[in-house]
Amino acid sequence: MMEKWFNNNTVAKILALAVSILLWAMVHLDSGTTAPSLTTSYGTRTIDNVKIQTIGLDDSRYELTGMNTDRVRIQVRGQRSALTSFFGDDYNVSVDLSHMQEGTETLPLMKPDVPFGVEVVSMEPSMITVTVEQKQTKAFNVKITPTGEAAEGMHVGAGVADPTTVNVTLPTSRMETVASVQGFVDVSKASSNIENRKVKLKAYDKNGKEIEGAVLEPDTASVVVPISQGYKSLPIKVSYTGELPEGLVLSDVNPSVTEAAVYGTPDYLSKVQGSIHATLDLSRLEAQGTTGVQVALTKPEGAERITPESVELQVTVAPFGEVQDIRRTMTDIPVTLQGAASAEAASITEPQSRSLNIEVSGPENLVNNLTNDDIMLVADVTGLQAGDHSIPVQITLPRYITRPEGSQPLMVTVNVQEASVPANTPEQTAPESSPDAENNQPVQGNGEATPSTTDQAGNTGESSPETSSDDSSQDNNNSQP
Repeated sequence: MMEKWFNNNTVAKILALAVSILLWAMVHLDSGTTAPSLTTSYGTRTIDNVKIQTIGLDDSRYELTGMNTDRVRIQVRGQRSALTSFFGDDYNVSVDLSHMQEGTETLPLMKPDVPFGVEVVSMEPSMITVTVEQKQTKAFNVKITPTGEAAEGMHVGAGVADPTTVNVTLPTSRMETVASVQGFVDVSKASSNIENRKVKLKAYDKNGKEIEGAVLEPDTASVVVPISQGYKSLPIKVSYTGELPEGLVLSDVNPSVTEAAVYGTPDYLSKVQGSIHATLDLSRLEAQGTTGVQVALTKPEGAERITPESVELQVTVAPFGEVQDIRRTMTDIPVTLQGAASAEAASITEPQSRSLNIEVSGPENLVNNLTNDDIMLVADVTGLQAGDHSIPVQITLPRYITRPEGSQPLMVTVNVQEASVPANTPEQTAPESSPDAENNQPVQGNGEATPSTTDQAGNTGESSPETSSDDSSQDNNNSQP
């Protein structure tokens, strides 16, 4: 049985292990030696550019405006494994400003805060100089500035902010740099009012640069921006310069569009009136027939722009004698006074409406497009003594428009008073210039054109002021198309 047990492999292995352990123990006990122990490795490291943190400052009243440095260098010692496990951001250095008021002081830095297992060997610098300034608060009006382009034809009005003012807090020395407080509103493609939109407010200097560190209270505003139709349509009137070739007369002028859009502020558009002028140079027309001529439109003074900026005129020129005139009565054309010492010195007493009707003739298209603004009626009271006077009215008509042959002179009754006695009815004493003044035909009190006449070729020339009413009428009637 015993022999069988010793021949078993498992038992043999166990016995061999036990004998080996016994022999190892005996060798070490006899020699008096001990097992080697583990040793810990230490080292040092320099950490550059550790940022200095400020603590304790009453930032509701003061602001740190200067530090001679905001970084330090520290040398630390510790286990090498710990030194290599941490980065520069794991080290903190602070300065306590809790006792600081306005002024400059040199203060010690607090002991650095370092990771566990690391100790500080040195720190450079250990003192820093800081400057603290008292804050100031001032109220500023809020300006709303639109950005982008509104929808075509729309005008962007001045934005209104709620609240209209905000408080800006800055160090006293920097407060004077604040030029404005603004909020920006995007009006791109807007065709109606922008209402109750929240915008961020910021303080800016005179160069439009944002002022860093400015504290605004509140820092947002509710904004309304009016968006309105930004144009007004005015009729297009054609004026003339130059002369047609001999033997030709103007028969018809038709613009491709009859109105132009004038763009401007609402205040400007509420006042602008009259017409947009296109000046046709007749010398460009060299032969009879219908020709398309592109003519620039004159932008009224004060307008931002007009559309279109030019218009095509379909101009018909015919031989003299082939053009048929039509007649038309223009009604309620106001009469203005000229030559009075003052506005109170003379007044029109008859007709009481201070306006007259006048019959005109000319090419059909030109006559049909005529308006009261194209005709000027003036009564000259120069040299009249005090009292009532019946005086002729001078008539100014557009070029190529005349009065029919045999037309009676236009008359008004004027009351002239002594300069010291005010008149009952003030009257305008100096007429405004007609839009077509350079092309108009001034007419004497008998109603017929005298300063300018038109010959059979359509050319104008000076005539004698003494021309009789019958002769003048005949000449103009025969010469106009």
